[in-house]
Amino acid sequence: MPERRRRPSSGPATKRPGAPSADVVVSRLIEQTAGVSQPQPKEDPRGAPIQERVRILFLDLDGTLTDGVITFDMVGDQRHFSIRDGLALVWARELGLLPVVISGRSSKAAELRMQDLRLEHYFGVQDKVAVAQQVMRREGVSWIECAMVGDDLPDVPLLKRVGWPIAVTDAVSEVKAIARTVTLARAGYGAVREVVERLLRHNGVWERVLERYQIS
Repeated sequence: MPERRRRPSSGPATKRPGAPSADVVVSRLIEQTAGVSQPQPKEDPRGAPIQERVRILFLDLDGTLTDGVITFDMVGDQRHFSIRDGLALVWARELGLLPVVISGRSSKAAELRMQDLRLEHYFGVQDKVAVAQQVMRREGVSWIECAMVGDDLPDVPLLKRVGWPIAVTDAVSEVKAIARTVTLARAGYGAVREVVERLLRHNGVWERVLERYQIS
């Protein structure tokens, strides 16, 4: 009867002749990746990009102060505004941060909302930068002291000039790419309220809002 071959007993794995050790393999991997740039943590886009006090807040209308939806009936157009955004803009105006709404569209519904809040506004504007410059000259303010909130391509020229460019979270990618801050809230759902609080904190006056409501 032929003799059966015995299977080799399990034990420590033997290294193939000429094969590098584990330490050598790790060392080579380190050498290979040493010159490769590794992913770095991105700068917090919600951080304050300026030291100066923000004196003017420029705002787009549709898709920034509203949810971007326009409806029409026999009477006219309709917009949806956040009550929290409106209240925050009243705080801003009273505490030295001038809100200025600039829109490329005209709207009766939006006009009524601006009058309700007593906000400075310019509708049907083709060149937002030119309008902003007029306001800045009147107020004696430089670009670095301005912030702007936008959501779409017509906002880009103005966003590129202000000291603090801000995008709503549902803005187009081109706007987010140049923004230094992107909101957590969506347009028409508290995004502007979030921006105003951040700017008032930056200006050192947010506590005055809290004191008004006996919070602090």
